[in-house]
Amino acid sequence: MYIYYQIGILVGMILVAFAIHILRQSNNGGSPFVIVNYLFALSISLGGIFIIVASLAAIQPQNWYTSNTLWKILIAS
Repeated sequence: MYIYYQIGILVGMILVAFAIHILRQSNNGGSPFVIVNYLFALSISLGGIFIIVASLAAIQPQNWYTSNTLWKILIAS
């Protein structure tokens, strides 16, 4: 089961790298659709980040976020 979490992290990292590649190519070229490329890269990178966070959360024990102060700030309680 642990291998699936590692695959999820790898897929998330590939998506973030692909978004960075799109941003670099849109900065180098003179495309009239620069804002579309930025929005597309932003959506891909957010998806990759969500996959990475979900995979890391699945590796941890059940209530791992309750002991972390960052998650206590993020979760409205």
